[in-house]
Amino acid sequence: MIHLLLAIKRKNGLSRAEFSHHWREVHAPLAQKLPGLLRYTQNHAPIIASKAPAYDGVVEIWMKNEEAIADAFSSPEYRRGAYADEPNFANLKEVVRVVAKDHVLLRAGQINRPETMVKRLSFIKRKASMSRDDFFSYWKDTHGPMALALPGLREYTQCHATASMYDNGEPPYDGVAELTFDTMGDLYFALDSPAFKDVAQPDGKTFVDSDSAFTVVSEEHSIL
Repeated sequence: MIHLLLAIKRKNGLSRAEFSHHWREVHAPLAQKLPGLLRYTQNHAPIIASKAPAYDGVVEIWMKNEEAIADAFSSPEYRRGAYADEPNFANLKEVVRVVAKDHVLLRAGQINRPETMVKRLSFIKRKASMSRDDFFSYWKDTHGPMALALPGLREYTQCHATASMYDNGEPPYDGVAELTFDTMGDLYFALDSPAFKDVAQPDGKTFVDSDSAFTVVSEEHSIL
């Protein structure tokens, strides 16, 4: 299964509340008509956040393979529906796109799983001195266990960019790290813990180009 992640900003002139309402209530039903769609999740930056986020949300789409993604985005259903609606709420000039394969290191069970969880999505680029293979291996096998030690962590997925992302040179990002918690309080508690501040965060700086990375803290809405 292939995972497409798109970090998006709201259209100029829209409030964050207006953006989130349109995205979820108007756009989501259109996006669900994409042929071949297996899963569809919207991650909304909290409207109450005091500081404007770098991106207002991240959409996640899962399909069988990259050919299915290409077919879906060239389909009449997409062109007449979601594509036509995108300019109504999104800034299409500033979209970040990553096509990835998921490495699920931790998954929450469905029992007692909150309907809306808090997800921290970090779009990351490896240090220039590292090869792709070394980066993906270190991220999963060495850094992964450090992140798994964060208190309150419910889900942890590493989204590794597919080989096709490098067909036309180096992409802006090599992948996305997803850390999921029950509540915003749980997330902030984890980020203030020794497991993060003394271990995972310093280690991240050894293999990630921190100058190019960005993070979206969001509320997850699983649409499909």
